[in-house]
Amino acid sequence: MTTKDAAFHRHPMPGPPLAIVAEALFVINLMLLPGLAFLALMVLWIKHRNHPDPLVRNHLRQTGWTCITGGTLLVSASVGIFVLGGFDNPWSWVIGVLYFTFVHSSLILLGVLGLARAMNGRNWRYPVFGPRENV
Repeated sequence: MTTKDAAFHRHPMPGPPLAIVAEALFVINLMLLPGLAFLALMVLWIKHRNHPDPLVRNHLRQTGWTCITGGTLLVSASVGIFVLGGFDNPWSWVIGVLYFTFVHSSLILLGVLGLARAMNGRNWRYPVFGPRENV
């Protein structure tokens, strides 16, 4: 990476407040206020999706899409496990709880990493759920 490329991907610290708020809402959605923080993040994403700062656009897009795809996968796979295995089968509960705990805690960890990247003024892409950025 050249010096010009490094300057393009860096932003002065602390990062833009909108990027930090987007990542904070993502973590809040997973830990404290699931529905309310999700709605606030979607409103923020819709309102500022064409923000002039590419770092803000990056974090808004990443958190928005990851909330939608990660939440959809989390809920649909959990429901699928119980529908296929049955609610009275103890193995359905073991697999369902393990799956939910693993995916949910992974999303929390990735959200905290995204929050740190936003605070440091750096771009971020969620590894599995985040959309690819056109650079």
